[in-house]
Amino acid sequence: MKIGFCAKPAQVSEIANAGYDYMEPPVNAIAGMETDAFQAFVRQTWEAGIATPSFNLLYPKNLALLDPATEDSQITAYLSLAFERVQRLGGTMVVFGSGKSRMRPENMSYGEAFLRLAAICRLSGMMADRFGLTIAIEPLNRSETNMICSLPEAADLAAAAAHPRIRVLADYYHMCRESEPMEEIERIGGVVHAHIATSEGRLAPVVNENGFKDFFKALKTTGFDGCLSVEGKCENMAEGGPITVKLLLKLWEEA
Repeated sequence: MKIGFCAKPAQVSEIANAGYDYMEPPVNAIAGMETDAFQAFVRQTWEAGIATPSFNLLYPKNLALLDPATEDSQITAYLSLAFERVQRLGGTMVVFGSGKSRMRPENMSYGEAFLRLAAICRLSGMMADRFGLTIAIEPLNRSETNMICSLPEAADLAAAAAHPRIRVLADYYHMCRESEPMEEIERIGGVVHAHIATSEGRLAPVVNENGFKDFFKALKTTGFDGCLSVEGKCENMAEGGPITVKLLLKLWEEA
């Protein structure tokens, strides 16, 4: 299993020197860069020798996906630039978290919002296919969004999208916040990508906690062969990074 860290573009050298296999930058930040800044980031990843196979935060906060005024053409225009840059950086996996972007307006029913999200995921899958990318839907806890807050909801959305490029991600922190059993990973048939942070404080893990065993066991039972990205705070990356990587690899081996 490869272990990476979700980080801002400015943290390239920091992540590379901390012993992680890769870094997972935000798509919206990459897409929002001026051309010169993006080219500089590409050079920095090469010079640091750090891979960027996966990306998170697919959509920017100011692109309200469920606003009736938002048109498909706006979404495809954004994705065309974003996916081109992800591909340029060697990315193959894109995480659809973006809780604010997928918020359901107060005057929209859950059913209407779900069907619209399914259509957007289908459209996104078609765009991703052009660039050889897979999109992993990330269930988020209810403090971050009001749409798709559990693995079954994410699995239902992927099924409704009916596109092979649309899959599901499991995030340990969000599952804990929603009191979701780790066995749900098995019940939905597995995931293609995973995130992890401590259940309290959302920190990069440096010691074991009770739920980790069940999380790793569920992943391994379903034949998980994707990557695991740490999505949590780390005050001292040089000191904490190697400890986190060693811990997570040990937990995977013992699962």
